[in-house]
Amino acid sequence: MVCQKCGANVPEDKIYCEKCGMAIQMVPDYRPEEDISIGGEENQREDSSGADRISPAKGFWKRHWKCGVAGVLLFLFGSLSFQAAYDYVRSGEETMTKPLEPETRMLPGCPKFGIEPGTYSYSPMVTLSYHSEYDGDIYYTTDGTTPDEESRCYQSSFSVGEGMTVVRAVFIRSDGMQSEEASGTYHVEFHYPDEPIFSIPSGTYVGGLSVTITSGEDCRIYYTTNGEEPGPQSRLYRGPVTIPPGLTVLQAVAIDEDGGSSGIVEAIYNVSENSGTLGEENDGFAAEVPVNQ
Repeated sequence: MVCQKCGANVPEDKIYCEKCGMAIQMVPDYRPEEDISIGGEENQREDSSGADRISPAKGFWKRHWKCGVAGVLLFLFGSLSFQAAYDYVRSGEETMTKPLEPETRMLPGCPKFGIEPGTYSYSPMVTLSYHSEYDGDIYYTTDGTTPDEESRCYQSSFSVGEGMTVVRAVFIRSDGMQSEEASGTYHVEFHYPDEPIFSIPSGTYVGGLSVTITSGEDCRIYYTTNGEEPGPQSRLYRGPVTIPPGLTVLQAVAIDEDGGSSGIVEAIYNVSENSGTLGEENDGFAAEVPVNQ
């Protein structure tokens, strides 16, 4: 044993140092750091041994965690399926017990125009159509009033005359349900060709006459000499019109490619027979000279 004061060796049977007289401490000094180190080593041994030991509950979940997840998913899926089936059955019962209100029923679509509304230089033929699996009829007006079952029932195409015309139409099903209204405005402006022009004006003439008739481009000229009103059914002008002796009323009209007609022009010719004297002076040709002009 060593003296803590002078460092001399002290026999074990002595309780004091013979050299310096210091009492020998039989109990070693307390060192906290040694206790801490010793406790840490013991804890580490306990932790390592505890790590090797797994509780039965933890071991069960470690082996069967997939089954647990699958069970949770099956539970959620079953709950959602039950709720969806319940809602479906409930909605079906409400539909069977509650009649559809008129405002919730789907309205049929509006009729369609065969020719688009717009401006035309001729009278267009308007057609109306409706594609539906329901039975019903189309009713329309052309005077701007609201169409209903009292209006004209559409059967076939109809023409729109000159000016502005508003066509309004609806489809009414056999159960009385009415579609939305279709409306279209047609503005028809006829471009009338110019009136024909006669090469010889009305008057009294001696001898035969040949009258030339002219008009604008892309127009046909129809004429009569019997007092009837000319039109497409009359004679088509192809060359000068010969006016025989006597009283002749020549009338003509010009019609363009769109069917537009000009005004009717008229000329009255009173042609007398050739006189011998006048015929000699004109070397035998008929004189086309007006009398009293």
